[in-house]
Amino acid sequence: MIIKSILADDTEGTKRIAETLGFPAPQESSTCEPTLTICAQPGGETIRMALLPPFVGLVETNRVDPSCWAQGGKRFRLHLQCGGLALALRTVTAYSEDVAHLFSEALHPFLRNAGFICPSDMELVIHEALANAMIHGNLEINRTPSGSVEEMLQFGEKVETALATPLLADRMVWLSAAIVGHTLHLAVEDQGAGYQGFSGGRADRRPHGMELIADSVLSMRRENDGRCLLLELPLTQRQLPRQAFADASVLIVDDNPFNRRMLEALISTLGVGRVDSAQDGIEGLAAIAEHRPDLVLLDVMMPRMDGFEMCRRLRADHALLDLPVLFVTALDDTKSRSTCFAAGGNDVVSKPIEAEEVLARVRVHLQNALLMARLNADRNRVREELEAAREAQETLAPTPSQLAAIRSRLNLNIKGVVENSSEMGGDFWTLYDAGPKRLGVLAADFTGHGLPAAFNVFRLHVLLSRLPRRPPSPAELLVLLNRELKALLKPGQFAALFVGLIDLEDESLTYAGAATPAPILIDADGPRYLNVEGPPLGAFADAEYEEHRIAFPVGSRLFVYSDALVESQVDGREICDEETLLHWIAEAQGDVVTTILRNFHARIPGDPPDDLTLLHIRREAPTALQD
Repeated sequence: MIIKSILADDTEGTKRIAETLGFPAPQESSTCEPTLTICAQPGGETIRMALLPPFVGLVETNRVDPSCWAQGGKRFRLHLQCGGLALALRTVTAYSEDVAHLFSEALHPFLRNAGFICPSDMELVIHEALANAMIHGNLEINRTPSGSVEEMLQFGEKVETALATPLLADRMVWLSAAIVGHTLHLAVEDQGAGYQGFSGGRADRRPHGMELIADSVLSMRRENDGRCLLLELPLTQRQLPRQAFADASVLIVDDNPFNRRMLEALISTLGVGRVDSAQDGIEGLAAIAEHRPDLVLLDVMMPRMDGFEMCRRLRADHALLDLPVLFVTALDDTKSRSTCFAAGGNDVVSKPIEAEEVLARVRVHLQNALLMARLNADRNRVREELEAAREAQETLAPTPSQLAAIRSRLNLNIKGVVENSSEMGGDFWTLYDAGPKRLGVLAADFTGHGLPAAFNVFRLHVLLSRLPRRPPSPAELLVLLNRELKALLKPGQFAALFVGLIDLEDESLTYAGAATPAPILIDADGPRYLNVEGPPLGAFADAEYEEHRIAFPVGSRLFVYSDALVESQVDGREICDEETLLHWIAEAQGDVVTTILRNFHARIPGDPPDDLTLLHIRREAPTALQD
C-alpha cells in the first residue's frame, strides 16, 4: 500500500498522514500498486475515481483534527491492509456526496474480480449503517421521525442545523470493506458518543433503522464502545465452466517440491489446460520464454535467483509487461508486500496458503488474462481490417498512370495528396471525364475522422459513379449531391466540397463550392483567392449554390485545399493564415504541394490534427508533337 497526495504542495502533511495510518511514506506508484488518495474537500467524482483500481480509497484532510485517528479508524486501516476498499471522510462530505451509493458502486467490480456475486441488498445495508453513524453518531440526533410530514420536516431541519455546525460536521466517518473467506466484512466507524444501551437508565441511542438490514447480514456487532459497527454479508462464488480455462497455461515457480505439487493440484481443479513448474528464477524465466504462460505463481525465497529479481527481469522485457504475476510468499509484513508490488507483481498471497483464496485469485487473473488475449486478438483483427479499408480508400484517388494519361491528352499536370489524422479519414479528391476537352475536378472534406468519415467518402464515390456521360455543371452537381447526402448522412454530419470544370476549348474554369475554403488561382498576376460560397452538403434539403466562371489559359494553375491547412493551430495560433498561404505558394519554385507540406510539417510534425488535402493543377502548353 502506498499513499498518493493530490494536495497542492503538501508533501509533509501527506507524509504525516501516511505515518499515522501506518503505511510507507508517499512515493511514485506503478500501475499495479494499491494506492490510497489524500485529498481536501473531495467531490463525488473524486471519490469515485479514488475507488477505481489501482486506487483503494481516499482520506479527506480538510479541517480534520489529526487526533481523530486515535479515536477511530482501526477497522479502516485493517481492511486496507487486507486488500479492501476504504473511505475516511468528514460527515458533511459523506452526507452530501451520497457515499453509500459510490462505495456500493465500487464494490461491484471489486467483488466480481475476486470471483464473487455482489449481494443484491448491499447498497441498502451500507446506506443504513452509514446513516446511523453520521446522523445518530456524529451529528448527535437521537430521534428518528415517525413518518408524518411535520416530523420529517423537523428532522430535516435538525440534520441541516447539525451539518452547519463545524464541530459536528467535521467529525470523521470511516467506511471500509474487505473480503474474508466467503463473507464481506463492512465497517462503519464514527466519532460520536458511542452506543448507549438501556443500562443505567439511559435511552437507547442506537441503532436507529438497523432492523431494516438485520435479515440481510450474517452478523452485526459493535466495537470501540459502539462507535464501530461491523457487519458480515454472505458472498456467493461466481462459477465459471471448467472449459473456460482449457486453453490457459500457468507456470509455478517454487523451490519447494511439496508447494509445487500442492499448487499444481489446486490449479488443475480449475480445468487449466497446461501447468508447468520451475525450481528458481532462472528456470522460471526460461520456461516463460519457451511456453509464454497466461499466469505465473511466484515464490520469493529461492536459490540462484529469488522471486523479486525474476519479476524485475521479467518486467524489463517489454513483450511480457502484460503477463500477470501472483506472488505466493511467507513474507507477510507490509514492507515485503510492498516490495512484491514494486518488483512488478500484480497480487500477493501469503503462506500458509488458503486453498479458496488461491483459487479465487488465480481464477480472477486467468479470466483477466484471457480477456486481454481476446482484446488483443480483436485489436489485431480491427487493425488488419482498418489497413484493408485504408488501402481501399487510397484506390479511390487517381493513380499515377491515370494522371500521366491526362497530362498527355489534356496538358494538365495534376498532383494531389491526402494525409489522414487517423488510420482513415473523410478527405477525398478525384477527377471525372466531362468531354473530349473537358475535365472535372472534385475535392471533399467530410466532418469527423476515422471510420465514420471514411464511410461517407465511399458513399460519395458511389454517387459520383452514377453520373451521366455528360455530367451536370458544378452548381447543378452540388445540388444533386446535396439532395442525396441529405438523405444518407446522420444529423450533424455534412461535407465541404469543391467542384471545378476545366474547359480547354474556351480556356475557362467553371467552379462552385459548398462551405469549402477559397481556392487559389495562380497566373501571370500571381496567386489570389477565388470567390466561392455555398452551404455544406447534407445540411439543408433545398440548398442552392453559386457558380463562377473565370479564364484558365495556358500557364494558369489552380490550388485546392481542405480547411486543416488554414485552421490548424500551435499554442492557440494558426500556423497558416491567408497571407501566409499566398506567401508559401509564391515562394514555391515548381512543386507547390511539396513546398506547402514541408512548411506545414515544419510547424506541426507527424500526423495533422485534421484530415488534410492538397491539390494542384497546372495547365501546360501543348508539345510540338501534339500540335
